[in-house]
Amino acid sequence: MECKNFFRTRPVTEEECLWGEGHRKAVKELLGAVLRGNTAVILGPRRVGKTSVVSVMAEKLRRKRGHHYVYFNFSRFIGMKAISIADIEPKRTSLNMITTSKSYKISFRGVSVEVRKTSIEEFTRDFSTLIRVLSQNAKLGVLIFDEAQVLARLKNLDFRGLLQEITDSYPNISLVFTGSMPGMLIEYLTPGSEKPNFMRSAEILTLPRWSIKEGREYLQKGFTSYGFDVPNDLELSRAVEELGGVPGFVAYYGLTVVNLAREGIEPENALPIALEESRKYALEEWIKDIKAFLNVYNSPIYIGILKVLADAYPSALRGAEIYRKLKSIGVAPTRVQHVYKYLETLEKAGFIRSSEKRYWIEDPLLREAVRQFSLP
Repeated sequence: MECKNFFRTRPVTEEECLWGEGHRKAVKELLGAVLRGNTAVILGPRRVGKTSVVSVMAEKLRRKRGHHYVYFNFSRFIGMKAISIADIEPKRTSLNMITTSKSYKISFRGVSVEVRKTSIEEFTRDFSTLIRVLSQNAKLGVLIFDEAQVLARLKNLDFRGLLQEITDSYPNISLVFTGSMPGMLIEYLTPGSEKPNFMRSAEILTLPRWSIKEGREYLQKGFTSYGFDVPNDLELSRAVEELGGVPGFVAYYGLTVVNLAREGIEPENALPIALEESRKYALEEWIKDIKAFLNVYNSPIYIGILKVLADAYPSALRGAEIYRKLKSIGVAPTRVQHVYKYLETLEKAGFIRSSEKRYWIEDPLLREAVRQFSLP
């Protein structure tokens, strides 16, 4: 079945519209994990397609008799210093759901469970009841937590206790977590050397960006579906490379080309205009991500490290080299050993990478976004 809706800027739910070998493989592996009753964790930067992968998986699951899912999305809380139980509300489910400001009610097989958000005690009791009733009435139930690292900032309740209860008591309920800050999510799910039960059988998947070839073929297929012939492979490859192979940015670029062509601009002439607009959009999104991070981790040392690494690229720097450069711009921590704590946090957040104790910023637009920040 052919995809009829290319270049959408929202997550896809149809398998035929999911592009990329790594993305289709992730759906297959994710579905296999939950059918085996295992916890699944899918990691990758924002806009790489994690929500699309879990959405396609959820739709495939829904078509199986007696299989249900409940989907929670915490992406809008990235950058917030704390969330409350009022923020833990399903955004989508294969069951019937009614929401109000103080509760949500899920119904299936004539049974309704209301989860109240007015107190920790009521929420904990009601959520446990919801899971018990789901287990009793479904062949398999799957709880999906998108951008789950945010749960680490839940006030007055350690949500991992409820997750532990699920895996201890309900073998037909599976858990799925996604995270764009990989290290932070894994640290939240496995806080110590002894893994909690819900992570002992976890299957961890990392979703890749598109290769230049995958991105170029996606654009060509999409343009064809809109009735446009864009034979300039070199320009399309350049666009994918400059946008970092991030599916969300590449899709935005494709849609921008289509809109410009509809305004009467020749597709060939629309390509460089669309790339400039898409670069601007991607930069704005990266800047939002950095600001959200700094809102939680409020220290000038973080932006100092990012600027040092952005300026040093393509060279990768050791911690001591970074420390010396930080001292030269007046934002170094007290001791050189302390710089590694900041580097670890930035790597867990997905902003930097390391190998053999050397650090760098991989994404070209992230490097450009970092350069737009000023030191305090």
